Amino acid sequence: MIAFDGVLHDGHTAVAFPVHVEELHGDLTIADATVTARLPRAGIVADAPVPGVPRTLRLPDGERIETADHAAVAALWPERRVVARMAYALESRWWAVSGSVAIIAACIWLVVAVVLPLVADPVARQMSPKVETYLGEQALDSLDATVLKPSRLPEDERAEWADKFDAFVAGEKGEERYNIVFRHAGMPNAFALPGGTIVITDEMVDAVGSDDELLAVLAHEIGHIRGRHAMRLVLQNSGVAVLMTALAGDAVGVTFLAVALPSILLQSGYSRNFESEADDYAFAHMKRHGVSAQAFADVMRRLEKETGGGRDDPSMARYLRSHPATAERVRRAEEAR
Repeated sequence: MIAFDGVLHDGHTAVAFPVHVEELHGDLTIADATVTARLPRAGIVADAPVPGVPRTLRLPDGERIETADHAAVAALWPERRVVARMAYALESRWWAVSGSVAIIAACIWLVVAVVLPLVADPVARQMSPKVETYLGEQALDSLDATVLKPSRLPEDERAEWADKFDAFVAGEKGEERYNIVFRHAGMPNAFALPGGTIVITDEMVDAVGSDDELLAVLAHEIGHIRGRHAMRLVLQNSGVAVLMTALAGDAVGVTFLAVALPSILLQSGYSRNFESEADDYAFAHMKRHGVSAQAFADVMRRLEKETGGGRDDPSMARYLRSHPATAERVRRAEEAR
């Protein structure tokens, strides 16, 4: 019998539940604290393995289970693609190589591991716009199938905001690539995808106190796009094998990135350096378009205050972890007014 623990996402809300999964005679039993369900294993699809990223199992009714137990998932859903198996083995089991090859592999691993964050930047900047757009589209499709739902905002309100956004980016380098999409997610959130798409949740629109505050959020996300932060983050977290195949333009590497991107965007916060870069860009962008950086400080304070700093709302806590509303960032925004 094969068993493992994971987290169940219902596909409708941001709430997740710990579950215990066991395989029995071709079926899987999935148990949480109160309920046990039994499903045919053949009806469950396992996403491709990506080193450093939890495995995702997609259930027939739209639910999904994420687990860090790669071995259990590999045993139940063997990866049939030879190249994928080789890439994963290189990343996760390099120490199994014997003799002098192991020494060489270890040296290469140590060197690349040290410089990986530095290498991710030039690799990200060498990605073609077509690849970035593809990755962004695939990430949005995956998120739409899991944690995001269609926007409930009136169509005319969304159209009005699209016009305001177009005016806000007019004259900026790369403006033709920028666009915003609205989704319902059960929590205030905003994030940028490779290729220039910014996702804004209905709840974020409702949470801000003015148009300028939402424009401040959008300016910050444009800063992440300009810095290619999502690409750099996924390259840093996907490991050596993926980065090297992506650098070579190999389709396998691009496929790995497309699979890893949604999970990494939701689970990993940007570094302090990335956030500072995005903030600096936002302050300059806002100034060019006649919007005071005070709006940035105001919206950060508002999001933190309305949720008690995130302590009373787990979903908001997740947003504040990935976009921390620190006193230092507020101070810098007010100095940039």
